[in-house]
Amino acid sequence: MIFKQITELQFDEFRNQYKQKNYWQSVQMAQFRKSNVPSWTDTYVGLEENGRLVAASVLESLPVFGKHKLYMALRGFLIDYDDLQTVRLFLQELKKFLAKNDCLYMKVDPYIAYQPHNPDGTAAQGYKRDALVNVFEEEGFHHEGFRVGYDSAFEPRWMQTLDLEGKTKQEVFKAMHTNTRQSIRNAERMGVKVKELGREELNILKDLVDLAGKTRHFSTIDLPKYERYYDHFGDDFKACLAYVDLDEYENNVKKDREKQVRALEKASRELEKTPDSQKKINRKKEAEYAIAGCDRKLAEIKEYKDGYGSVLYLAAASFIITSYEVVYLLSGSNKELNRFAGSFMIQWHMIQYAIDHGCSRYNFYGISGDFDEAAQDYGVFTFKKSFNAEVQELIGDFTYIAQPVPFKIYDVLRNIKHKLMH
Repeated sequence: MIFKQITELQFDEFRNQYKQKNYWQSVQMAQFRKSNVPSWTDTYVGLEENGRLVAASVLESLPVFGKHKLYMALRGFLIDYDDLQTVRLFLQELKKFLAKNDCLYMKVDPYIAYQPHNPDGTAAQGYKRDALVNVFEEEGFHHEGFRVGYDSAFEPRWMQTLDLEGKTKQEVFKAMHTNTRQSIRNAERMGVKVKELGREELNILKDLVDLAGKTRHFSTIDLPKYERYYDHFGDDFKACLAYVDLDEYENNVKKDREKQVRALEKASRELEKTPDSQKKINRKKEAEYAIAGCDRKLAEIKEYKDGYGSVLYLAAASFIITSYEVVYLLSGSNKELNRFAGSFMIQWHMIQYAIDHGCSRYNFYGISGDFDEAAQDYGVFTFKKSFNAEVQELIGDFTYIAQPVPFKIYDVLRNIKHKLMH
């Protein structure tokens, strides 16, 4: 096998036929990062057998200590991780490449599961990829441990995914928790709709994410970053808004009320003829109850219009799409409008999108891996679990020190700088 530098086009062609592709290992992501920090440089490498690529990766590098560079393979390589011989050869040849190209150290976090888990997060009996960890370790890539929790310096090691392979929308919906199905049905009855936001509307996504960030105390991103996602990923980036058109909702409630008034009048007339009919008595009570419900809704609609105008922005979320999966990136909602279940509707909308486009799975993405009920993100975990999502524990992060002596100096200086800044 031959390890060599390849063109952007060769990488893209190989990626297109690689089933379990991810958006981090893509030309779009490399360009996206460079647009944010122009100092990043991307290099495409591959492992070739008999003139055919069997593995590839986009390596991103950044000068960090004189001419010495940090290299990163975001979410690892496009490779068969169960073919340990090929993985080992790729790592050996990669190290030779790094030695010739001023690498100080390298970080890689393979996009591959470590072991299976039960729906409640506990480890299940089954295959563990310890042998893969050992191959990386033996080749000098230090495993950073089986991290639990969130760390802004790393991509999540834990996530939740929904298997869609060979399943219909009806099957996927039926497998959801009863309360989740009910929330979606109720939202549909209340006229909640989902639409894709254009570039000029991304401020709506930002505002709702910022609102949620203030409530739940997480940091958010600025509008230009959303716009860069939109520009670089094109049709593979989706920003969705769940909303209610209150004028339309009001008209539907009024129509329902008129229907119930007619039913009440009919039941009242029939009761004059047969006053002891329990069936007619019950129908009259049902109509009265329904009319009272419609009156409550109309009063609520007036309050919402007074406070928000004629359209309610309930929730918004962003996604990145590959042929393998739809990845849920981030979202925000107005918690004062949670009764409309906008967040549930967005998820169901994009799950259906994934099924329609033949994706193998829907990726709810990051969770902490702490499944205790007291965990800070336990509500996030249970929300995703309610869609029948499975827990995925990724194998973790590896660091390769290409030049130990310069790295030691660099690390000391970096720690001093960190202490001075904090």
